[in-house]
Amino acid sequence: MQHDEAPAAGARREFPGASAADDALLRHIMTTGGLWSAAAAISATIGLTGLLVSGWRPHQLEGVADPAWWAGAVLAVVGALALAWAGGPVVTDDPAAAARRKSVSVRAGLVVFVAGMAVAALAVLLG
Repeated sequence: MQHDEAPAAGARREFPGASAADDALLRHIMTTGGLWSAAAAISATIGLTGLLVSGWRPHQLEGVADPAWWAGAVLAVVGALALAWAGGPVVTDDPAAAARRKSVSVRAGLVVFVAGMAVAALAVLLG
C-alpha cells in the first residue's frame, strides 16, 4: 500500500484525512505516550519517595550538587510533560503534522526525562 492510498476495507481509521501510515503512527504514539508517561511518573515517585522517607532533603546537598539536582528535577518534569502531551488527544486539522510533532515529543520526552533523572541521581550519589 502506498503512503497516501485509502485503507483496505474494514481497516480502522481514527483520524479523518490522515494517510494510513499517519493514522497508525498517531494511534501508536497516543497509546505508548500514555504508557511512557505513567512509567515516568511511577519511576520518579518511587525514587523520590525512597529518598524522602530516609530523611534526605534537597537542601542537604552542597556545592555543585544542589543546582545539579534541581536542574535534573526540572529536566525530568519537562520530559514527563512532553510524554504526557504525546499521549494526549490530537487537537489539529492536520494529522500529518500532529504525527510528526507527537513523534518528536515522545522521543525527546524520553531522552530529557532519563537525562534529568540521571543528573538528579548523580547529584545525590556524588553530592
